[in-house]
Amino acid sequence: MEGIKKVLRVLGLAMALPFFIWVVLGLVPSIPSIVDVFGIEGLKVPTGVVIAGLMLAAIGYEDF
Repeated sequence: MEGIKKVLRVLGLAMALPFFIWVVLGLVPSIPSIVDVFGIEGLKVPTGVVIAGLMLAAIGYEDF
């Protein structure tokens, strides 16, 4: 069971981390922001991926 939780931790953080980095890097003028790429209506897709990743990480870190 501990091995599965470790996989969930790594997978969840790996899903969420790129979008968090992209939000910060989007402030640099030469890098397109997440809104420029997906548009306001399209933000549902990366938001869903980030929420799913954070939920997996939360399950993996349960009773840590």
